[in-house]
Amino acid sequence: MTFQQRDVLAVHPRTRVPRASEPWTFRTPRNMLAFLHTAHVHVETFSRLVQDVDHAIPVRHEVQESLLADALAAGGITDGIRSATATVVQALANEGARVIVCTCSTLGGVAEAVAVSDCLVMRIDRPMAEQAVASGRRILVVAALQSTFQPTGALLRQIASDAGRSIDVVEVLCGRAWRLFERGDSPGYAGEIARTIEATALPGDLVLLAQASMAPAAELVRHLGIPVLSSSRSGVEAAVSRYRSRTQLDATQLRGEP
Repeated sequence: MTFQQRDVLAVHPRTRVPRASEPWTFRTPRNMLAFLHTAHVHVETFSRLVQDVDHAIPVRHEVQESLLADALAAGGITDGIRSATATVVQALANEGARVIVCTCSTLGGVAEAVAVSDCLVMRIDRPMAEQAVASGRRILVVAALQSTFQPTGALLRQIASDAGRSIDVVEVLCGRAWRLFERGDSPGYAGEIARTIEATALPGDLVLLAQASMAPAAELVRHLGIPVLSSSRSGVEAAVSRYRSRTQLDATQLRGEP
């Protein structure tokens, strides 16, 4: 697999995210925080979130829409998709990524399983899932794609097992929402998700928005008074924390300190 220049964006301190009509830049800093996306819309969102947490971190965005498209066409994760994901992850690590974050819930577990040296690979939804399990509430997993339920459910069960907890998980599919997302109708997409939550959530529930793109829907259901978790901010905060830890360790080793 080869990277296309239009699919790559390196963001440095005070570097503006280009508009869709502008050419993508291709710069590769060492010791960067890298994101693997399956939609271009996530580039601006995650660039802004990292800037909010720490504007000094060099960030690289790799967009590979075909990975999710192939998974949807195949009805799940195939060996070819695993291999293609591993190729992208390894290339980012080779170019200097210290932490790589996969923002696609369908592919998060696949990316996280790739073994790379001197680099941490994490899925964006793990911190959110840990918070959901710790809550002890019934968890409504809301997704716009059927393919999201299996990896998200597996993650919740793994975290619950490790913590010695039992969990009650209900899957809620927003069947009409994804078509709105594909058309670029972000307000319609968020609104459809919010209506589905309003129709299904009970007072004691916790809503887990299983896809990073769903985050804007949280504001639309605040009036329900129940916890609504999205992966974007919590995942970025965790990624930045791990990036700082790894780069500080690198600096200590370079100075020869014990």
